[in-house]
Amino acid sequence: MRALVVSLTLVGLVLGLSLVPQAYARAGSGGLYSVYPRVDATVITLEAQGLAIIRTTNGITYEVVQHPLWWVGDQVECEHAAYARVPWERLTCRKVSG
Repeated sequence: MRALVVSLTLVGLVLGLSLVPQAYARAGSGGLYSVYPRVDATVITLEAQGLAIIRTTNGITYEVVQHPLWWVGDQVECEHAAYARVPWERLTCRKVSG
């Protein structure tokens, strides 16, 4: 009986420890911050679905999630998101002036 308990304990310990390296390997070593510079842009269109189209100072347009106090012509500052599932979540924006 004692041999059974010891062997089950060892099997559990080996299985538990074998999952630890995989968990650490999946964690990103760089963190969740972006390496891209901030983007200065102007709100050019507000859409009914809660999205806004912004144009950067370079002339590139993005579709981003709109905030309640945004108006057309507002200046926003955006940062690239490290992980985005959909295109309009690539930038996280906040209003700087209006």
